[in-house]
Amino acid sequence: MSAAESTPADALQTLARELGSGLESLQHRPVSIDGIAVSFTLRPRDGEALARTLRALGEHGLAAVPVGGGRHLELGNAPRRVDALLCTSHLGGVDFEAAEGVCHAGAGIRLGALRARVGEAGWEVPLDAPDDASVGGAIAAAAIGPRSQGFGAPRDVVLGLEVVLGSGERTRCGGRVVKNVTGYDLPKLYTGACGTLGVIEGAWLRLRPRPARTRVLSLPARPATDALARGIGAARLCSARACALQGRAGDALHGVVELAGADESVERDAQWLTREHGALEADAVLVDRVRAEQHATPAPHGLRFRIPALPTQLPGVLAALDPGAEVIVYPGLRLCYAAFALASADDAPGAERGFASAAGAASAALGTFRCESAPPAAKRGRDVFGPIGGEAALVRALKSRFDPHGVLSPGRFAGGA
Repeated sequence: MSAAESTPADALQTLARELGSGLESLQHRPVSIDGIAVSFTLRPRDGEALARTLRALGEHGLAAVPVGGGRHLELGNAPRRVDALLCTSHLGGVDFEAAEGVCHAGAGIRLGALRARVGEAGWEVPLDAPDDASVGGAIAAAAIGPRSQGFGAPRDVVLGLEVVLGSGERTRCGGRVVKNVTGYDLPKLYTGACGTLGVIEGAWLRLRPRPARTRVLSLPARPATDALARGIGAARLCSARACALQGRAGDALHGVVELAGADESVERDAQWLTREHGALEADAVLVDRVRAEQHATPAPHGLRFRIPALPTQLPGVLAALDPGAEVIVYPGLRLCYAAFALASADDAPGAERGFASAAGAASAALGTFRCESAPPAAKRGRDVFGPIGGEAALVRALKSRFDPHGVLSPGRFAGGA
């Protein structure tokens, strides 16, 4: 077969032979990435092998989607092309400095394993993605959850990153300590870029001491306006680490609050919630359940949107949403998640209604929204990140600089970059 007749499968097999023992290459049953069937997975065994793999992908004109735990594969636009999955599961290892409250974690290690490791010494990993998410995936997706109110945004947790660019160049930015630096803060650029600018090899993370006391309380269901007012008040408590309200946009909302901190502060805030809002003692599993529901794919087919909103704008957001939308509201994070069921994966009218409802809700708030989960047909012809206006040229320039050969998820990021 001539080079002109070579298929992506042939090129991937050639690439695997060229890289030898540094790369594990698997051919498997097709996995759908936004409707594109992918039958190859490449697993570099270390950072150098990752760099060689990315260089080889560019030389062969192939494109790959980076994947860690596979938790955030629905995030982003449908890629223009995918020839293989680039899995970071072999990039493990932890360098934990308990005395300083920092650790270095390989991109492929699962958050559950890292939490167990640092937890033995009294520390917490302030990334609120599910346990089966990888460290690299959680950072690349800038994943948050209900405890992000207390933990802070992922970009504030990351002290430094090792990243392999689409060209195969291994780079480092930031470090193991907090410093004032001049120039662009590159870790913040990679955090939330969905692996489109480079593949995270490892990360230095700032840990948090385990709080002396935690308590979880549930808030009884109340009409939306009343529930929001109570939730906003609860989120402002000194020890509130998480506050979530759930229900349907047109119905009553129930809530859960996690308090964490010093014994006296937690006890005082718990008594106030019990006295003023009729809160009841609950189990921490309720907070974990909210996080799981936030990250779950709407079943059986559906859309999920993330809508930023100031606390005072949240009533207008709920009023503008379709009454059937399932919502999770984080008053302290100034976010509302809305999920819409579709009759089928190809339900175009339902998708139109869902996007229109989310757009209407966003217009009642800060004007922006992002679709975080949708069937491939619903993504077609849309930018799930919403209009980016004058920033489109900047995004394209960054993509061209960091991934000159279009190896990493081409078309997946904002503006189709």
